[in-house]
Amino acid sequence: MRFRYAIAPLVLALTSLTANAEQHKPHKDNHQQHQAEQASLAAHVHGLATLNVAFDGQQLELQLESPAMNIVGFEYQPSSAADHHAVAEAERKLKDAQALFTFTNAAHCSLSSITLDQDLTAEHEHAENTDHEHAAAHAHKNEDHHAAHEHEHEHEHEQHEHAHSDIQAHYIFNCRAAEKLNLINAAGFFKVFPATDTIHVQLVTPTAQHGTELSVSKTQLNW
Repeated sequence: MRFRYAIAPLVLALTSLTANAEQHKPHKDNHQQHQAEQASLAAHVHGLATLNVAFDGQQLELQLESPAMNIVGFEYQPSSAADHHAVAEAERKLKDAQALFTFTNAAHCSLSSITLDQDLTAEHEHAENTDHEHAAAHAHKNEDHHAAHEHEHEHEHEQHEHAHSDIQAHYIFNCRAAEKLNLINAAGFFKVFPATDTIHVQLVTPTAQHGTELSVSKTQLNW
């Protein structure tokens, strides 16, 4: 379900370097592979989000990725009406880009497109299919209803315990006076999604490339 956009030469360069490194790395044994997978999971940190910013010509792109916990308040598959309402409400807030990010007024930036992607509903659909398969297997084996109920309960508990879901939002803005654009303020984002403590930012513009961090006490990105 996740999407990725090649939004700047720097991103492409980093991808190329990673690919070359992969080609020259020795084959990993199972233990090394397990360590790599654990490191990947460790990158999913509640309270932390990432934001890639690319600015070229009159087009400004923001690519946000965050654990669903920061945005929705949970990461398990939504099952109740309240869960589904929380997901829908989170998507509504993410689509209100003007409430999340503000720019240099003189640049006259307006939103031209939004793309949202999230793991929650996809995982929910997969879980439903898995539950049906489990139910069919239990019926075939003539297991009693109590055993099937206990298995379902344990399966649901395991899903809640180990779920790691992310939400991505990709925004494209058109700035009529792009030469005057020199700041982005994410104060609105921290206000709307207070569970977010830190945003790691990677900025690429025609004249600047650097990374920084935003927080409630430092909401403005300048270049």
